[in-house]
Amino acid sequence: MRRTHFFGLAVAVVAGCAAPAPREAPTLAPAYVPTGDGRMQVREDLWPRLVLARAERSDVEAEIEGVGRLEFAPDAAYAVRVPFSAYVETVHVAAGAQVRADDALATLRSGEVARLRSEVRRLTATLAARRDAVVRFKQLVAQGAASPRELVEAEAELAAGEAELRGVRESLRAAQADHHGADRFVLRASADGQVLRRTLDPGERVSPDDLEPAFLIGDAVRLVATVAFPERDAAAVREGAECSFFAPALGAERFPGSLVQVVQTLDRATRTAVAVCRPEATSPRLRAEMAVRVRATARGADSLVVPRSAVLLRRDAMVVFVAVGERSLERRVVSLGASLGDRVQVTGGLEEGDEVVIDNAVLLDGELDRLL
Repeated sequence: MRRTHFFGLAVAVVAGCAAPAPREAPTLAPAYVPTGDGRMQVREDLWPRLVLARAERSDVEAEIEGVGRLEFAPDAAYAVRVPFSAYVETVHVAAGAQVRADDALATLRSGEVARLRSEVRRLTATLAARRDAVVRFKQLVAQGAASPRELVEAEAELAAGEAELRGVRESLRAAQADHHGADRFVLRASADGQVLRRTLDPGERVSPDDLEPAFLIGDAVRLVATVAFPERDAAAVREGAECSFFAPALGAERFPGSLVQVVQTLDRATRTAVAVCRPEATSPRLRAEMAVRVRATARGADSLVVPRSAVLLRRDAMVVFVAVGERSLERRVVSLGASLGDRVQVTGGLEEGDEVVIDNAVLLDGELDRLL
């Protein structure tokens, strides 16, 4: 009896430790049920997760983006360069200063200026002697003591000397220097404006061949954006097209304008199409040389557009899902045109006003490979 009791306890313990039977995983209903008319009835809990948008018409033909930088408008600034190699003696203005026409910018010393002034003095003395010679030959010719030919030669020498003197004085005038003094001359502003940039300092040697001008003077807020667009978008870069840009350093604020200059040949080094976007209004927040991102819009005939996220790839066809009733969708194959930023042109397969799924459409069909 004791053995039988012990055996029964053992069986009971083993039975109590046995693993429970596995549960069967619940099976989900399919995302949709096809109907007899070729449409699909979406599962009730899935329908609220689908986001819809209408297909609309737009006259936007192309929307392109490029990168560039801000520069002074061509008519907003002028450069002041040194006319001769010289040494800077004094700089009279700093960057940011307002100047008026003929204000002194810097005083320089140049051996070339000294030579020209010496040449003026030499030619002035020579011409005085030649004028006397012409007067004397006129008297001698009248008296028959000299030939008319000698008078003509004297007058020719006088005219040549006068022309040479005018040339030397023009050279000095171009340097904004008079013919008095030694080697010192003053560089002056030719028009009103603000000193936007200064590249020379006292004691430096400067030259007309320097890459940067001595001073840049103009209107600091009249800027344009010079932008490079990718080669694939070159055909859409058109003069007069709408454009806008923003400077990452200033945040997301956009400055609208228009393309005023389009270079018709590609840059050989960067393979880009270069254009100029001129803003409609100036802003004191913008600064020359700021990096900018530019968007340009080319307009043409109206076309149908949908958000890019509405178009998916199924096998070898582009498809969209069109709402045709409550929880009812229709899969349509579409043909596409140009990409317009976050939208795309649809050239076939849709009508204006059709509502298409733009979010979570991938939940509907396992054969949807990727978004555009």
